Amino acid sequence: MDVLNGIEFKRIITAAAQVLAESKEQINALNVFPVPDGDTGTNMALTLQSALRELDNLETESISKVAQAIARGSLMGARGNSGVILSQYFRGFSDGLGKLKAANGRQLAKAFDQASKRTYKAVMKPVEGTMLTVGRVIAEACSAACENEELSPVEVWKVAVQAGTKALENTPNILPVLKQAGVVDAGGKGLLVALEGAYKALVGEIDVSDRPAPVQEQIQEGITRIEGVLVNKYCTEFLIKGERLDVDQIRSQLEPKGESLLVVGDQQVVKIHIHTDHPGQVLEYCTGIGDLTDIKIDNMQFQNEMITDEPEMQNHNGLSNSNNTIISRNSSTEKKPIGVVAVVPGNGLAEIFTSLGVDVALYGGQTMNPSTEELVRAVEDVNADAVIILPNNKNVIFSAQQVKEFIDKRVEVIATTTVPQGVAAMVGFAEHLDLEANLQAMEEEVANVRSGEITFAVRSTKAGELSIEEQDYIGLADGKIVAAGQSLTDVGLTLLDNLVDDDSSLISIYYGDDLDPEAAELFKQEVANRFGHCEVELYQGGQPLYFYIISVE
Repeated sequence: MDVLNGIEFKRIITAAAQVLAESKEQINALNVFPVPDGDTGTNMALTLQSALRELDNLETESISKVAQAIARGSLMGARGNSGVILSQYFRGFSDGLGKLKAANGRQLAKAFDQASKRTYKAVMKPVEGTMLTVGRVIAEACSAACENEELSPVEVWKVAVQAGTKALENTPNILPVLKQAGVVDAGGKGLLVALEGAYKALVGEIDVSDRPAPVQEQIQEGITRIEGVLVNKYCTEFLIKGERLDVDQIRSQLEPKGESLLVVGDQQVVKIHIHTDHPGQVLEYCTGIGDLTDIKIDNMQFQNEMITDEPEMQNHNGLSNSNNTIISRNSSTEKKPIGVVAVVPGNGLAEIFTSLGVDVALYGGQTMNPSTEELVRAVEDVNADAVIILPNNKNVIFSAQQVKEFIDKRVEVIATTTVPQGVAAMVGFAEHLDLEANLQAMEEEVANVRSGEITFAVRSTKAGELSIEEQDYIGLADGKIVAAGQSLTDVGLTLLDNLVDDDSSLISIYYGDDLDPEAAELFKQEVANRFGHCEVELYQGGQPLYFYIISVE
C-alpha cells in the first residue's frame, strides 16, 4: 500500500473504535488513585463512537474529508479530559492531512506530528507521563523514520505502534503517581489501544464487518417528571448534505423555530439539533438547501413519561436522548443577562443548585462525564445572553471549555473541581451584577472553601504513609487521600481534622444515595461534638459513589 485513502482510513478507524470499546474496562481499571473514577476507557470509547456516527453516510475516497468528519464527530461526543484530548488528537491529525485525497508514509507522519502538537496546545498545563507523552513520542518516531527513507503508510503506522508501546511502558518512570499505583497511564493506554486496533485492521488481522457494540454507561438515576405540557417537545435531529452550505445562515433561519438549537458542520455536511413544536417547518426549510439524512424526531414528553414510569429501563446513552441528562431546570422562562449551568451527581444536589439560582442542573460527575454536545444543549436551554458553566469535577472542565466553539452566546467556565466549590460559586453569584463582576465574586468564593469526599478503595494500595485495603473507606481532602479505614465515621472525622482549622465556621455535609438518613444524622452529631466552634448542616445529596461530600468554610 503506497498511499492510505479515505475508504481505508474509515475502515481502520472503525476497527480502532471496536477494539477500544472491547478494552474499555481494562483501561478503566488503570486508576492512579484507588477511587472509583475509572472512566477513561469508557469516555474515550464513547468519544470515538461519536466520531463513527459522523462517518455513517459519508462515502468518499478522500482521507482528508474522512479525517475532518472524525474530528468533528469526536469533538461533539467528547467526554471527560481523555475524550476531549482524543478529539483534539484527531483534529490535529485532520489538520496535518490538509486537503489530501490520499496520504503516503511521509504525509501520514506529518499527521501524527500535528496530532501531537494539537493536544499539547489544547491542554493548559501539559503533564508528561500521560497520553500527551505517548502521542509526542509516536510523532517523533514517525518523523525520524521518514527522514532518510520512503516508508509506506503501513510501515509508518507500525513505527507508531512500536514507539507508543515503549512510551506507554515508560509513563510510570515519568509520573511518580503511576509508579506508586503500579499502573501505566490510562489515557496513553487508550490511545495506544486505538492505534493498535487501526494497525491490525490495516494489515488484515481484524475484520471490521460490524459496527462496535455500543458502550454501556452507568444507568442514570434521579430524572424528574415533567409537569404540564412541554413547550418545544419534539427533539429533532438530522444531517444536511449539499454544496456551499452556510452554517451561520442556517442557524439564523432556524433560531426562531425552537430552542436548544445546535448547527455545526461545514460547507458539505451540517448537523442540526433543535427542540421545536413544528419539526415539519424545520425539515421543509432544510430540504430547500440540501439533502436530508439521519432524520430522528423524538417526543421528549413521552420519553420522559416512559423513563419516570419505568426506571428499570433507564439507560443514559449520550446523544440519542438529549432530555435524559438534565435533572432539573429553574422554572423561570424570562430572558436574563446571565444564566448558569451546573453539573451535579445527584437529584438532591440538583435541587440545592437550582434553589441557589442555577438554571439547568446537568447530570454528571465521577464515572458519568457529560459529553460536549450534552453541555452545549444544556447551555442552549438557558434563556440568557451569557452562560456560566460550573463543571464541579476536574474531568468535566475540559469538555465544558469546548462548548464555546459551538455557541453564539458568551460562555464562561469557572473551573470548579468539586461540588462544594460549585455551591460556593453560587453563593457569590448575584443577578444584579454584570458578568465580569460575577465571575470575580464567584472565583473569590471558590477560593474560600475546602472540599472533602469519602468513597471506597477499588484496590489495595499505598498512598503516602497510608496502607489501603480494597473496599476500605477513604477520605480525600481537596483531592488528596488523608484517611482510610473500615469505619466510615472514623474516616470522616479524620478527614475533617485535615480540613477544619480555628478560622472555620461552617461544615456542610451532603450524604449519598447509599446512606440511610438516620446514619447521616448520627454522623452530623459526631461532627458537631468534635468541632464545637463550627455550625454543622446536613443535606441529602443523592450522589452515587461518594458516601459524603463535605464543605468547610
